[in-house]
Amino acid sequence: MNWYLKEPTEKKKNSGDGKFIDYLLAGTEYHKKKITKKYAEKIKGTDPELYKNLQKIIIDWLRDNNRYSRCVKRIEYDKILPNETSFYSEKLINDTDRKNWLSKSLEHLSECKLVFLDPDNGIDFEDENRSTKHVYLNEIEAYFRKNKSLVIYQHADRDTKGFNKVIEKKTNQLMKLLELKNDEIICLRYKRGSARAFFIVMQQEHSDCITNAINHFLKTKWGKHFTEI
Repeated sequence: MNWYLKEPTEKKKNSGDGKFIDYLLAGTEYHKKKITKKYAEKIKGTDPELYKNLQKIIIDWLRDNNRYSRCVKRIEYDKILPNETSFYSEKLINDTDRKNWLSKSLEHLSECKLVFLDPDNGIDFEDENRSTKHVYLNEIEAYFRKNKSLVIYQHADRDTKGFNKVIEKKTNQLMKLLELKNDEIICLRYKRGSARAFFIVMQQEHSDCITNAINHFLKTKWGKHFTEI
């Protein structure tokens, strides 16, 4: 996991980002009934253990009124992901030191075969001005040339109706950049809430294993929430 962590500005802290948490609160004293219990149970049914662990983080945060009770570090400390998961959690302060930050991340995750790149917004192919909210082509390529398969988060802009076209464009750009074949890249779009997607870029030697895992994933209860683009 490469979190692409950055220190939030005061504006960001007060922006309301991350407010859609009611699905984790149904049936608790903090439930405000914006989300029905039936809907929450449907989400919970995809992975009850994960749901319980995430719910605990949110309830601790509401009870303690401490922002440090709700942060990605809790994912690490509470061991929510498999034990063999490695995390790169150094903050991306600004672009002046970005090359050094990337170098450290490559070193820290050097033993990993599959790396999840998790920027706030996703991939940026066009903006010449560096942004801590994006992952850039040279970073994707650096990981891929180190023989890593990748999962890359992509958030939609305001034009969610055109999101599938954005996904197709970025898929084609990734294929060209990394010289991928059609069966070495898959994109899964999440259908609930705000539009988002995950690009899965596979090394040829990993493709059978990852493709089988994705096919299995789509046959589980999770599959109802995703569309393959």
